[in-house]
Amino acid sequence: MDFTDNSKEPNFFEKFGLEVATGEVEVGQTYPIYGMITKLLNEEPGNVTVELNFSIKANMTIPDEKKVNLLKERAFEPGIFVSTVKSKEDGIEVDCSTVVFGRKQGFHA
Repeated sequence: MDFTDNSKEPNFFEKFGLEVATGEVEVGQTYPIYGMITKLLNEEPGNVTVELNFSIKANMTIPDEKKVNLLKERAFEPGIFVSTVKSKEDGIEVDCSTVVFGRKQGFHA
């Protein structure tokens, strides 16, 4: 089966030099985390903290309030969170540098 991306945007995995693999996460390493924002822990512009997939604490530097509001609007939508692991003690904590959401799905009833 061929999964070819025909969009004009560059391939996400090639752009960030990422690959899909299994294994134990390592502190200091960067990984793409697929999932969704399940809770906003701190939504203060500048230092935003969210919970991903009900278990991962993700710190984000987002100084723009409009982007914080966009993040809140897209909570519970699937996305890819490119993150560097800070700690694995008391759960996984990461610093998230990039968030990629899919296109918004239209819903007509």
